[in-house]
Amino acid sequence: MRISPLLAVQGREHDLDYAPAPWVLKQCAETDIIFLANPPAYEELSETYAYEVTFSKESAARKQAEPIRYAFSTMLKRFRAKVLKRNKVLGILNQLIAASPSARINVLDVGCGWGELLQTLMTSLPPALRSRVAPHGVEISRALSTLSDDKLRPLGGRCVHASAQDGVLRFDEDYFDVIVMASYLEHEASPLEVLENCRKRLKADGTIIVKVPNFACYNRMIRGPRWSGFRWPDHVNYFTPKTLRAIAARAGLDVVRMSALDTTPFSDNMYALLRTSKPAP
Repeated sequence: MRISPLLAVQGREHDLDYAPAPWVLKQCAETDIIFLANPPAYEELSETYAYEVTFSKESAARKQAEPIRYAFSTMLKRFRAKVLKRNKVLGILNQLIAASPSARINVLDVGCGWGELLQTLMTSLPPALRSRVAPHGVEISRALSTLSDDKLRPLGGRCVHASAQDGVLRFDEDYFDVIVMASYLEHEASPLEVLENCRKRLKADGTIIVKVPNFACYNRMIRGPRWSGFRWPDHVNYFTPKTLRAIAARAGLDVVRMSALDTTPFSDNMYALLRTSKPAP
């Protein structure tokens, strides 16, 4: 059984009753982090529990259980994306790239799916800036990694088919200006190790963008097991602002932005910007 990702040895834990059998959700009494104790193996995440498979099943189940709520939620998401054109991660990414002094700006999307974020990024940049950016991805799903690689190769990058724990290691240290972890860290059975590996591959002034479900949000408290942030079994970590800060610190990363708007309990998601910790003077 898996232990708390914030501890080296098993500590005191208690079970939470949100997860359906056979999945076991626990909370570490010492660090407060919430985690799946029996997550699928990495090999199963490549195909059996690949994102596109579980997302499709979960969407179908939610549509059947709450058709009116599902239809309203889907309509609202489309309105935000197509009419308001709101994508907070993409907006932050554009700002960081525009401010980068690097002649070649290397970007990594960990858990890049079918490469939509990086493709949208590249098409949104002005030509002069686009020519300086190289988009890279790591994706554990075999099918999605192939789609991403087909998109990124013509743009000067590539997608590595591997778990993030292995895939990140295939890049040089001090290589990336920006690393994106959008809707990824909640899927990772070894989040601390991946964050440490990413820190080593950041340039001195590089930034990690994190977006994860916010377990401390009001919607989770109200809806309980029906909260949209629960995904079984591919969400294996559930963070609060406190535990996200804790795991960043353990990985040698400073939280340089996690504002009240980034962690508002009125949203199902929260955001953070991380940078390499500077040694004390």
